[in-house]
Amino acid sequence: MATDAHAAAGGHPAEVAAALEILAAGGNAVDAAIAGAFCAPVVEPNNAGLAGYGHLVAWDPDRGEFLSVDHGPQAPGAARPDMFDVEEAAADPDAPYDAPPVASGANGEGGRATAVPGMVQGLCEAHARAGRLPLAAVLEPAIRLADAGFEVDWPFALVTLGSYERLRARGDAEWLLPGGIPPRPFDHWGPGTRIDMSGVAHTLERVAAEGPSAFTTGPIARAIVDALGDAGGVMTIDDLTAYRPTVTTEAPVGFAGYRVAVGDDDLSHLLLAMLERLPLPAGEPLSPLALHLMAEAFGHAFADGVTWSGDPASTPELSRILRSAAYADARAAAIDPARAAARPIPPGPVDRNPQPATGGTSGTTQVVARDADGGMAVVITTIGADFGGGVSIPALSGFANSGMANFDPRPGRANSIAPGKRPLFGVPTAIAVDARGRAVAGCGGSGGWAITSSVTHTLTNALLHGLGAAEAVGLPRVWCEGGATYADDRIPTDALDDLRERGHPLRLRSLTPVSEPFARASLVLVDDAGAVQAASDPPWHGAAGVGT
Repeated sequence: MATDAHAAAGGHPAEVAAALEILAAGGNAVDAAIAGAFCAPVVEPNNAGLAGYGHLVAWDPDRGEFLSVDHGPQAPGAARPDMFDVEEAAADPDAPYDAPPVASGANGEGGRATAVPGMVQGLCEAHARAGRLPLAAVLEPAIRLADAGFEVDWPFALVTLGSYERLRARGDAEWLLPGGIPPRPFDHWGPGTRIDMSGVAHTLERVAAEGPSAFTTGPIARAIVDALGDAGGVMTIDDLTAYRPTVTTEAPVGFAGYRVAVGDDDLSHLLLAMLERLPLPAGEPLSPLALHLMAEAFGHAFADGVTWSGDPASTPELSRILRSAAYADARAAAIDPARAAARPIPPGPVDRNPQPATGGTSGTTQVVARDADGGMAVVITTIGADFGGGVSIPALSGFANSGMANFDPRPGRANSIAPGKRPLFGVPTAIAVDARGRAVAGCGGSGGWAITSSVTHTLTNALLHGLGAAEAVGLPRVWCEGGATYADDRIPTDALDDLRERGHPLRLRSLTPVSEPFARASLVLVDDAGAVQAASDPPWHGAAGVGT
């Protein structure tokens, strides 16, 4: 198919259908990605919500610029570095940079776990800057979907069943558990439980008419703050009204002959710069050397990212160092092509004390879109963990986020809590542009820290190894957080044996409908012949389509 085709890929068929609908109606890639993202709270309420947050990156072919809109979580004004009681524990050798747990899990569960959300404000800001259709038209597919209610599917039913006791114990999610029982998925024998999503519909109707202020002021804002206050939260309406997305013209990183934007993520910028300097064998994605170098690059970049990165507005000098060519040179040189580094992999030398940070969680989804004019956009949207912090906000037909878990709960570190600060949100939303100024690949993922694995492997498979979209997202992957090397058990046995011989402490993981340890990935790709492709993996939890 020619390059005047449009395409979309994402975490749910309804999100992709909305994106394709907007593209067919004359919208651009930004419109389409936003339309799909606003459907996510309706069809993936375990992964997304209007009280969530995320990141959008877009390529404007007319200006030749990357637009990055960070609408990540922000600490409330009443937050403080020592607001959580830390329970010191021995470091996990498989994940040595995890922060210690907090008493009662209070940074991930309950009202205090909720950071100031940015989804509505951020996506509306992206639309105001780069959208083509009116906002009301972009929101219409999500409003229509919410008005009809959400008929439960198997992926949602499984995750709800796994969280059933947690959700029932809170007692504030009757809208999700009608009659107090787990919802039934639709199948060949009958319809599924239809969840009332009128809160999403009502909120988006107000936003369509009044803009994002409808979310941050008035009765909707009061309902959010009251629900969180009842659960012990400290967020105020002033926190909501003071929130501003961070908008930048992103400087890309060079990789495999392309310019790649990563959503202004320090960790991913460093990672791709390191991979550019390593002897990755082109065309051999599952070779022992390729898997070894990928795992080592992941481990080294992760150690640096969680040690030195946080909110770039708070530590701009650290971001500058992590993105410098000299630092990438030094970190790539530390990787031995023949042997795995001793674990835990230490962070690189920066003029600060080591400051490990907490990791991410799994409640996330993504949408990628390309328009017929060559524009591309990728958005990741999340509420943190599955069902966020577990606090239901019936007025939104959704859950509050657990964004405070992304901070390090210990004071005096790069990623420590401070009023108005944003935590490390180190996962990429990526777009690659070739030497002719064509956006040739857009990729997003969902699934905690392993999003970095899914997106980086997918980009490497497409840009370096020359694979088509379906194979690029579907090949097995590795991942490392500075300790164990996690490997998909579909990797050939001889390659796994070689990794062990090189010194990797391997942990094999299986991909199943209830366990996606290497994260999901969605990709839109323009190949060398100009054909537009789209794919999403795993197949039971994603969708993709191409149109004209």
